[in-house]
Amino acid sequence: MISCNCYLVYQLAMKKILYILVLLVTSIGFAQDLSMENGTFTRCAPDKFYDSGGEFANYGNDENLVTTICPPNADEFIILDFTIFTTQLGAQPDVMHIYDGDDVTATLIGSYQGPTGPGTISATAANTSGCLTVEFISNGSGNINGWEADIICAVECQSIFASIDNTIPAVTSPNIVEILPGETVDFFGSATFSVDGTGATYNWDFGNGTNGTGENVSSTYNTSGTYTVTLTVQDTNPVGCERSTTISVIVLDPIVTINSAAYPESSLSLEELVEDVLVSGGCSAVDNFSVQVNGNPNELATKSYGYFTKGGAVGFPFDDGIVLSTGVAAEAGNAVDGVLVSNANGQNGDADLEAALGETNTNDATFIKFNFVPTSNEISFRYLMASEEYDGSTECSFADSFAFLLREAGTTTYTNIAVLPDGTPVSVTNINNSGGCNANPTYFEGYNIGDTNYGGRTVVLTATATVSPNVAYEIKLVVADQGDSIWDSAIFLEAGSFVLGGDLGDDITIAAGTAECGGNLITLDTDAPTATHTWYYAADPNTPDVRVEITGETNSTIDVDQAGLYSVDVVFAADCIASSDILVQFKPSPVANATPNIAFCDADGIAEFDLSSNDDDVLGTQNADDFVITYHFTEQDAIDNLNPLPSNYTNVSNPQVIWVRIADISQECYNTTSFSIEALDEPTINPVSDLELCDDDSN
Repeated sequence: MISCNCYLVYQLAMKKILYILVLLVTSIGFAQDLSMENGTFTRCAPDKFYDSGGEFANYGNDENLVTTICPPNADEFIILDFTIFTTQLGAQPDVMHIYDGDDVTATLIGSYQGPTGPGTISATAANTSGCLTVEFISNGSGNINGWEADIICAVECQSIFASIDNTIPAVTSPNIVEILPGETVDFFGSATFSVDGTGATYNWDFGNGTNGTGENVSSTYNTSGTYTVTLTVQDTNPVGCERSTTISVIVLDPIVTINSAAYPESSLSLEELVEDVLVSGGCSAVDNFSVQVNGNPNELATKSYGYFTKGGAVGFPFDDGIVLSTGVAAEAGNAVDGVLVSNANGQNGDADLEAALGETNTNDATFIKFNFVPTSNEISFRYLMASEEYDGSTECSFADSFAFLLREAGTTTYTNIAVLPDGTPVSVTNINNSGGCNANPTYFEGYNIGDTNYGGRTVVLTATATVSPNVAYEIKLVVADQGDSIWDSAIFLEAGSFVLGGDLGDDITIAAGTAECGGNLITLDTDAPTATHTWYYAADPNTPDVRVEITGETNSTIDVDQAGLYSVDVVFAADCIASSDILVQFKPSPVANATPNIAFCDADGIAEFDLSSNDDDVLGTQNADDFVITYHFTEQDAIDNLNPLPSNYTNVSNPQVIWVRIADISQECYNTTSFSIEALDEPTINPVSDLELCDDDSN
């Protein structure tokens, strides 16, 4: 007895009906389609592979057929994609065997029967023929509708390199984009292909439950957390050749980030942080380290020092740097937390700090001491102090303090360079705005600012010292609790701000707000006046290797008025050469083009003038969207951008000079010119006699 379900009966009936219809109409031949039969055949898409009954009929009884399908080219292999498959089940089922090669002695890929078909079957890389061999055996009764498969010729996958080239906002550290909740990130991807990328698809998983397609895409992130963004590039090879790459999006709380696992610097030792993060310029390595810290480099959540970034604290003055605390550094940031930051880290106080500040009973000190050799005559670095002692009252009693202690190597007397301009040491009791002990409030940023979890902090301060170039010095950076071991304090040191000489500093860019207006001069300075300098210039910052030497410039300073990449080699000694570069940009400066005077005829010398009619003349070929034009009564008003006149203006004298100001959107870059407006007297027309003439020839 033959058993079949309704679906199989339906497929069989439809196949018979289609077969009859084909006999009634003009048929379209597909000469390369292949039905099951003995032999070896070369086929490729769009050809199809059917059972022995072809597209519309059933296969036969008692079949034992072997069909080998091979690709036309040596570098190709066969894929069979079965879209229909049904064979008879039972005690002696009708069975298909598929072999990975050009005959039945090859490796058996699988055997298939009933409604469970092969799906997509591909010749393997080990199969050098690229062929697939199909063997079909049916019993003596009960044949049904069989199968249909697409024959596809494929090649091995090409090499694909997927890349996330750029993001807006830009990455803040390798492979990390930091944003605030609710912000959108624009991603710009690309790929290179060893053979051909025509028709490739670019699929994005933004890690927040949404997806995108295309090379350039965007996604908005509303919730704090870390998201892995994946770009997958797939070519048109039917094998499905693809390559993926990832980038992390960190949606930040509005607070500094400290010792985050997302930043490899967080696992550096304090010595490594000084060498790799704090120090810039010069060419003499810092050495001879000694430290007192709580925790080892990998204890990100509990150690007393670490690496910080601005994170989501948009108003925090430093982009990144080193933090030294009297407790647990990580508790100062990462997530907004109203819990008191208070830890007894078990470390001793510091006698050098006590001697420098005239204090006693310090506890929980964290310090690093090292030697360095400056290559200029001044060292400096920027810092701020934050503390839980800032609560409006306890700063009057507890002098949580720190010091930057400097001395020439081999000497015994330290000088504290962490002082205010008047020499007052920086401490909680010396900088605050408490009603009970107000002290130097100019240098106090405020209570509960929110960019750290501490109760308050100072403004940015700068430690400076005059030193002798090429002489070894020792410095000790130390912070400690005073009077108890609770209510933590910390020092934030700006990355790269400990300048030993020869460094050009941060890029001067429009985005950073440090660019000058075009036409102005910018002075670049290595702060190494005793060294020998060679300056270079590259007009295109993207091709720094294509640079030219700036002849005649050998001093530590240079004045520049052209945008581009400037670099310098600083020779301090034969074996001491430092190099630095800096990107310089200028804001577009407008040109106030000459504009015509405006005159009207008016009997009383007073008229209304449309001053904006001169806008196009002032602009010339400049883009109106980039600049703002205003009209003023005096030249000084135009320079100061004061008292702009209305567009429809009535003159107060005749003639009258009008001053024009054209400025960029920021109003920082501008230019001026002038024109006159005049109401002219109307002419008088006196009576005149008629003209008469006799016409004697009627013309």
